[in-house]
Amino acid sequence: MFLSELGLSQWRSQEFWFIMLLLALIWFVRLYLHYCSQWLFLQAISVPVNKFYFYPHTVELSYQNSLLHTREELAMVVVGPLTLNVVMLLMVLIRWGCQLIFGSFPSFLSKFIMAIGLWTLLDPLAVFVVDAFLGHLAWSAENPIADAAKLYWLFYRTQHSGTPGVIITVFLYIVILICSLTILYMYFLRLHNGGRMLDVFQRVQSEEARFFVPLDMEVSNQELSYIVKKAEQWRGINGERRKVAVYDYIWTQDPSVGDPSCDPQHRCETSGFADDHKEITTHVSIYTIHLSGLRNLYRHFLRLPDGAIVEVTGDISGINVLQREVNAVLHENINEADSEPGPSSACELRERKKKAVWRKYGAETAPQSRSV
Repeated sequence: MFLSELGLSQWRSQEFWFIMLLLALIWFVRLYLHYCSQWLFLQAISVPVNKFYFYPHTVELSYQNSLLHTREELAMVVVGPLTLNVVMLLMVLIRWGCQLIFGSFPSFLSKFIMAIGLWTLLDPLAVFVVDAFLGHLAWSAENPIADAAKLYWLFYRTQHSGTPGVIITVFLYIVILICSLTILYMYFLRLHNGGRMLDVFQRVQSEEARFFVPLDMEVSNQELSYIVKKAEQWRGINGERRKVAVYDYIWTQDPSVGDPSCDPQHRCETSGFADDHKEITTHVSIYTIHLSGLRNLYRHFLRLPDGAIVEVTGDISGINVLQREVNAVLHENINEADSEPGPSSACELRERKKKAVWRKYGAETAPQSRSV
């Protein structure tokens, strides 16, 4: 997965060679940042530098090791990798800030940060391999000493045993490796390519009920508002206009049903007013009104009780979507009543004609209403 995100899974593609070129360029950025931070540290503690030469594969940084104390030599070992980790952390924070402010980030820069994180993770190993190949692990008064061997020769010179230096160096590199791996992991999981890996992880691990899957003909509230606004502004070539009608179909459970002390008159008065147990389905229809008074259905939508807004295709008389929903609710309550002892509960459906909720667009109700 990591190689595929970098584009290294297909070596014949242009993306593969682009990543190779990017990794080659960041090799020099990583190398020079590593040794420049060491040079700045030596300047800060006023230690003279004998040689400071740049090469494509390494940097020769020679200084008099006997002038440094143990804590200063220890800082020389970790200052290079720590500088790269700080740079990587700053770039991750910049990437996170751009995500919050702009909502997006260029794909090229995402791959650039990923490549820097990869070289930051491999920096101690890369420096060790190059120094071992150049023979910098051995003591020399003229040539620089490898970072991995600095503490070994320090303890060998002061305590005649370099074993503590090796143990401390390995421990420091393990800590730096954990820090680098943590930063790279957090970036790769949450920020790289817009957090695609986190999205894949959540899709695999989360429960099905936590996902939001829109319906086939579902539209947003903003889109419906735009459609209603355009319909109110529309005028035909023969003077036709479009009007919007909004109906609320409210299913309410009668709280007085099943109470023997409630008389039929009181039951009728309280029926349909239990606001705590009701479901509302809203029907929004757009009609084309001709000058002759003829009314044709243009488009219509249903807002379901769960809040989803779906567009209904065809004539409302041939679909009966709402009627099927009401019948399903009725059958469900009847089945529940049959399975429980005692009097059964009843459901009542009433229709309430209402002025359109799109008042800011000047919508009006159609001249006729439809009953369920």
